Amino acid sequence: MDYRRMQSRDWRRLFLLILFLFSLFFLCGCGENLQPVVFPPKEPYVAYFSPQDSLYPHLVYLIQEAKESVYAAFYKIELKEVSRALIEAHKRGVKVRVFTDDMTSWDKESQFGELNEFHLIKKDKDPESLMHHKFCLIDEEIVWTGSFNPTSKGSFKENNNVVVIKSRTLATEFMKEFEKLWEGKPSSPANFSHSQISLNGAQAEAYFSLYDNPEEAIVKELEKAKESIHFALFTFTSPEIAHALIHKFAENVEVKGIMEKEQDSSFSQYRSLKKLRMSIKEDGNFYFMHHKFFIIDKNIVITRSFNPTWRANYQNRENLLIIQSSSLAAQYEEEFTRLWKEAINR
Repeated sequence: MDYRRMQSRDWRRLFLLILFLFSLFFLCGCGENLQPVVFPPKEPYVAYFSPQDSLYPHLVYLIQEAKESVYAAFYKIELKEVSRALIEAHKRGVKVRVFTDDMTSWDKESQFGELNEFHLIKKDKDPESLMHHKFCLIDEEIVWTGSFNPTSKGSFKENNNVVVIKSRTLATEFMKEFEKLWEGKPSSPANFSHSQISLNGAQAEAYFSLYDNPEEAIVKELEKAKESIHFALFTFTSPEIAHALIHKFAENVEVKGIMEKEQDSSFSQYRSLKKLRMSIKEDGNFYFMHHKFFIIDKNIVITRSFNPTWRANYQNRENLLIIQSSSLAAQYEEEFTRLWKEAINR
């Protein structure tokens, strides 16, 4: 009888120990599940999408792998995992600089205070415009950019995309923009090359608001379309880009688009394009469909922080990437097809 009681207590203790360790695994953050950034063979670029890829574990991985420097410009930064990785990088001797928007730095979830304790972060001083960038540079060689802000919703609930590119030449273009931000010279022009950057067979071009005209760059690419234009846009008010789409639609180019339903205002191009019987849908995500990309002829990807609006083109700090790569376009086409199936036709 005593032996059975002892055996029962032993099993109970073992069960409680396993339950405790299981809970501890998640509560202490051991389940962070960092994901490495893996470039395909012979391709120095790869895309990731949320919520399916979460995104932030890839960013934290890159920060942890940094040997010399991390320069980041994010409209908002709320994830403790990201700020913790930046602080740890600083402590091990990596040069860390973070720039953010002045308005979001006051948000309750903002990590500005934590990063500011180590003098790692600055914010813009222009209340009339947004510092809307979402890029990070690792060792001045790897560029991370797209529609993703390091927030919980951005990782787990919103639809976002990020492209990671290994190219010192491209990183140099982004460094010019970061240096202007850090030096507090938002209106000072920079010597951007605008030349095509070779990515082992693919091509890339970078554009920045205030210095360039990203809107014009998009229109020029759209006008080259021969077969198809697919897009997913958080907000879309630009008449110039709408006219380019209408022109290509009239030439029998397939035009299909998904737009965030919450952005259907009187300024939105949604209804004007629908009236022309274009295949335009509202997204089906309860949370934001925060993408900002075009796919042209299944060969060109345009992605960025840039929303096609007047403010983004002429007031905000934004970036735009045009990448010619059929394999990268295939990744974005897969995401577009998934969203299209969930989208609502109204």
